[in-house]
Amino acid sequence: MVRSAKALLAAAGLICLQWLGDAVVARTGWPVPGALVGLLLLLGGLVVWGRVPPALDDVSTPLLRHLMLLLIPSVAAVGLYAGLVVQHAAVFLLVSTVVTVLTLGLTAYFLQRLIKREAE
Repeated sequence: MVRSAKALLAAAGLICLQWLGDAVVARTGWPVPGALVGLLLLLGGLVVWGRVPPALDDVSTPLLRHLMLLLIPSVAAVGLYAGLVVQHAAVFLLVSTVVTVLTLGLTAYFLQRLIKREAE
């Protein structure tokens, strides 16, 4: 019972971080999604904490397993605005490539750091 209560608390924390990210974006007028700001707040919290709490891991694992379902709206938006994508194809490809390379590089970097930390 305690484990499920902690999982509910972790899920509520994720929802609160998204809400807080939305509130920050609404207040500041930043041209970024509130969910992204919420994720950055989560990342900052995890860096300060130094690890992923088990309850958060229990909640996030199923979400990550079905991540493609969460990306369907983005894929639909690309289909909906295909004309704009074609019109700005060079910029779209450049940004997509840079973001992909950056994501892979940062993932590899942090994975190596985590592996070294576990080996110590």
